[in-house]
Amino acid sequence: MKKTGICLLVLAFIFAGACSTAPQRPSQTQGDHYNYLRSHMRWMIGDKMAERDIVGLSIAVVDDQEIVWAEGFGFADKKKGIKASPDTIYRAGSITKLFTATAAMQLVEEGLMDIDQPLQVYLPEFRIKSRFPEDDPITPRLLMTHHAGLPSDRHNQMWGDETARFTDLVRVLQDEYVISAPNTIEAYSNVGFSLLGHAVEKVSGIPYAEYIEDRILRPAGMRQAYIAPNLRDDGRSSKGYFKGKNFPTPYLRDLPAGALNASVVDLAHFAQMTFARGEFNGSRVLESETLAEMQSFQDGNGTFDLHQEVGLAWRLDQRIGEKAGIVANHDGGTMMFYSGFLTLPDQKLAVVVFANSNTAQGVIDEISNEALALALESKTGIKRKTPVTPESRLPTLSEDLERLPGAWSTPMGVAHIYPRGSRLKFEVSGTKLDLLRREDGYYHLQYKLLGLFPVNMGNIGRAGIGYRKIAGRDLLVLHVNSKPVMVVAERIEPQPLSTAWRERLGTYEVTNAAGDIILQSVELAYDDGLLIAKLNVEMKPGGKEVFTEALRVVSDTDAVIAGLGRNKGDTIRITEVDGEEILSFSGFLLRRAH
Repeated sequence: MKKTGICLLVLAFIFAGACSTAPQRPSQTQGDHYNYLRSHMRWMIGDKMAERDIVGLSIAVVDDQEIVWAEGFGFADKKKGIKASPDTIYRAGSITKLFTATAAMQLVEEGLMDIDQPLQVYLPEFRIKSRFPEDDPITPRLLMTHHAGLPSDRHNQMWGDETARFTDLVRVLQDEYVISAPNTIEAYSNVGFSLLGHAVEKVSGIPYAEYIEDRILRPAGMRQAYIAPNLRDDGRSSKGYFKGKNFPTPYLRDLPAGALNASVVDLAHFAQMTFARGEFNGSRVLESETLAEMQSFQDGNGTFDLHQEVGLAWRLDQRIGEKAGIVANHDGGTMMFYSGFLTLPDQKLAVVVFANSNTAQGVIDEISNEALALALESKTGIKRKTPVTPESRLPTLSEDLERLPGAWSTPMGVAHIYPRGSRLKFEVSGTKLDLLRREDGYYHLQYKLLGLFPVNMGNIGRAGIGYRKIAGRDLLVLHVNSKPVMVVAERIEPQPLSTAWRERLGTYEVTNAAGDIILQSVELAYDDGLLIAKLNVEMKPGGKEVFTEALRVVSDTDAVIAGLGRNKGDTIRITEVDGEEILSFSGFLLRRAH
């Protein structure tokens, strides 16, 4: 391609969307009855849907006991020409966890459950192995705060297998290991909430879906919402779209973690219930004290907890600023559906956004945050705190040029930091970024298009990265507004490899895959002192992905994924079947390829 053509592509990238004009902002929005919010959000939603090829989206805005705006955009069913509306039913995904936790707390109110007792009291079949000698017991409270140390997922049969049931997990986990000692770090776990839902079913004597619908959804005014492994084909539900094309929505095994199907109006009523201290139209769902506890910080004492960010299932933060108060929230994502649910309890404001396209990932956050900020300004005059990205002005510290280079376990897989002159480079999955030190003393990642033009990376670019050693482990910590938020990487130290593990290097192919996420193969390799696993995954309808992780050998038969947090610490185990070594991981069994 000629240089002129490249430059035109770059300019098109930089100035994309420049022709779309937002409505003029009035000098004052307070007391305008949300008029500017509606006009601005209609423009923003239309702009984002066109930019990202989102087929359908619905939104609702709540002020105390009034739904001040609810509207649908695009299509719930593009082929049939059925438009999205406030009553369109979408998959709500992980927002379901709020309802599972609410059910558990209802049982607490009835004296049937104590969330600080071991889970075995309510789910006697539950057992899981541990390599940590002084474990705290796994309790319902730790399940609700994602501090139980459980694996994030049991991938085999999680999606698409209609024979799988979430109640099966308690049995298959008996041969697995915790990924960390309980109450040491937040590690998001769908498995944990499936176990909590199983406990609710056991204690109440009522099937999980029936309990949630009868005891929470209907009393909270959620007349269309229901719990099911898939959307019903009843004319009210949205179709799911992947890259603009309709595909069947897959069956979900883990009902208590993500099987709520609802409209934005349904969730708006749930928000109204929380603003009325647990009551909706005369029906009490929770006592006010219970709701207050659920929306209070429960974490912060773990070894690797850097700040407080979670209640009992509710996520808690101050994204709009201290004057606005805590934002109690949760989001959700399934194969082709994304959802956002934000509430400001102090101001009694809420925003619900659902979309039916895989391309909506990330956009839902932008839309819901913008709508909540405008609602707050319209009601109170409080303006959100404008995020500031410190400039990159400081030279790289000499000690960082020595201590940061090497291999790191990150949420994106194995990353490498290496010096380039007086600067540091960060490489992951073949993508190279600059690691630049800013005037606030932290580093941030910068990507340059074609190696020349810095690209705005949004929140990632604004966040700062700093080095910290905790409990003898070398870590990279994410900072927002100069405050530590979470561990994002751990150094991976080279490890000698035993003869037994050297003989296992090579490719393993799955023998028992079921469902819509299939681990096809695992490739074990030894490179620069690191045992590397390349996990080749096929996802329907989304093609193939390769995840590269470093393994830490812990015995002749077991190795764990290096790092801290979600999807780290999982065990890859070697077992013997009929004299043949079989590799086992997250429910998949793999045989050595010949």
